[in-house]
Amino acid sequence: MEERARQREAIGLARQRPTAKAVVNSPPEPKSRIPLNVPVIVVLAAVAAGLIFWRATGIRQLSIGERTLPAPTEESLIARDDFSEPHFSLPVQESAAFDQRYVGDLYQISILRPGERAWATLGQMSLGAYRFEADLRLALQDELAWGYGGLIVRFQNADNFYLFAVDGQGEYQIQLVENGAWRTIEAWTPTPALSTGSQNVLTVVDDGVELIFFINSTHVTSVPEPRLPVGDVGLLVGARSQGQAQGLFDWVALYENPIAK
Repeated sequence: MEERARQREAIGLARQRPTAKAVVNSPPEPKSRIPLNVPVIVVLAAVAAGLIFWRATGIRQLSIGERTLPAPTEESLIARDDFSEPHFSLPVQESAAFDQRYVGDLYQISILRPGERAWATLGQMSLGAYRFEADLRLALQDELAWGYGGLIVRFQNADNFYLFAVDGQGEYQIQLVENGAWRTIEAWTPTPALSTGSQNVLTVVDDGVELIFFINSTHVTSVPEPRLPVGDVGLLVGARSQGQAQGLFDWVALYENPIAK
């Protein structure tokens, strides 16, 4: 245990893995009812004043189109792997382009050539509706600063899958690979949900009709009516056309999808 703690400290992580907890979003407190004898015009005036205040101060309430990510339950857990005693058989291999291996109780993917990428699938082709999440830290040294990493879902084969990627600059991207052709669903988009220089929990909820993407329990985007059928899930790290990349995954977890119930 002490040796693992030293390995984690050497790469900038805490000596012990903190327990991962999703943020529980509580509903707003119910507002007191307006007495029936209050004139309608007073109510309308109050609403108008509230809208003016909202716009002036920038206070932002949850809109109808946004999603919350409830905390998962143990009953819905399909499998969780913190890599101390690996549950999934992730590849351990190296080539001139990439290196994949376990480092202590972490899973590491290193990209050694610009423009390359590598992934590891979990071997879960028979998933129904599910929630897939992982804890990722991207290395940000100068030669690695332009790397990206994330989750792949609905993986059929190397030519057909979705990619949910984040980078060290505080941006995310959604891509679809279909019949070997890469198509950008959502281009690199900045988001305050990302913690640059530290670990981030990425989540994809697949309810069978929509892919819903979260970063640190914050909903960032969705893809309705996915073009690919349900498939495997996995982890990916890649490098842009300059530099190399390295991603460290602290844990992965699969749950039955609570939204679908």
